[in-house]
Amino acid sequence: MIRLDGKVVVLTGAAGMIGADTARVLAEAGARVVLTDIAEDRLATVTKTLADEGLDVASQVSDITDEGSVRDLVAFALDRYGRIDVLDNNAGATGLTGEDGDVLALTTDLWRRSSAINLVGPLQLCRQVIPLMTEQGGGVIVNISSGQSLSGDIMNSAYAAGKAALNSLTRDIATQYGPAGIRCNAVAPGLIVAEENEGAVPPPIRDLFVDNCSVPRLGRPRDIANAVLFLASDLAAYITGQVLSVDGGILDHLPTVAGFRALAPGSFSTKGQR
Repeated sequence: MIRLDGKVVVLTGAAGMIGADTARVLAEAGARVVLTDIAEDRLATVTKTLADEGLDVASQVSDITDEGSVRDLVAFALDRYGRIDVLDNNAGATGLTGEDGDVLALTTDLWRRSSAINLVGPLQLCRQVIPLMTEQGGGVIVNISSGQSLSGDIMNSAYAAGKAALNSLTRDIATQYGPAGIRCNAVAPGLIVAEENEGAVPPPIRDLFVDNCSVPRLGRPRDIANAVLFLASDLAAYITGQVLSVDGGILDHLPTVAGFRALAPGSFSTKGQR
């Protein structure tokens, strides 16, 4: 079992499904977790649920796009626990995807709002915690990116660009601050849906994703949480500057694979033999 006993984690976007599950997984592994989100009511609910189970958690409402709010968050974590060992930049601009289409449909305002959450927020947090981690001898940063940052798509252009820039920032931090004992990696999720919400995904969309995954199911929040736990732990001590795809293998094969399977059902075994 992977343990993070005594480690202090700051986790953004903690009121969302991935954030809440990650907070639980890290806290159950022995970490002391500071949860933060801009959604005050949902953040309070998640925090209370975990605290009522005896997990060592605290929360602070913050807006990661505001530098003053970020400073206040870091000060709160230090006042509560005295240090920060792990930063999980989990918050993302998923709430803007309904406005985020192809390049010609984008507005400059949307681009800026999306980038503020996906890139500027994580940058501001990193700038606050890196000096602290350096002073204490090291630390871990995990940035939650997206599979859309790794390939072209017909939608979510602003979201994908911000997450691609976050991948680049991940490598830069790993390179620049590795000698100070700081590791920085990113996790690129595929389509992640909580089990209780899977019915909200239209069946044609669900089937399209499942048919293109090597692991034939949709991703769960726990899949991302477990990846964060691993990267935050000493088991990943020699891993830095990487973008780990946690997507069921949707990007691991040629784009024709699902089509060939559909053309000849049963002709391609799991061993790749006809």
